[in-house]
Amino acid sequence: MSDFDFDLDNLDFDGAAAALAKQQAAAEAKAAEPQFGDDDDECSGGACKI
Repeated sequence: MSDFDFDLDNLDFDGAAAALAKQQAAAEAKAAEPQFGDDDDECSGGACKI
């Protein structure tokens, strides 16, 4: 058997595509949510406030 012989029959391409679509939809939904505190100053969240 050559190093370049791959058995692709056991891979689930349809399942991987569905999982990727679900992950991308979740990321888009999260990105669409308003990010509170991001526009008040450069120190949102109190990271640089004393």
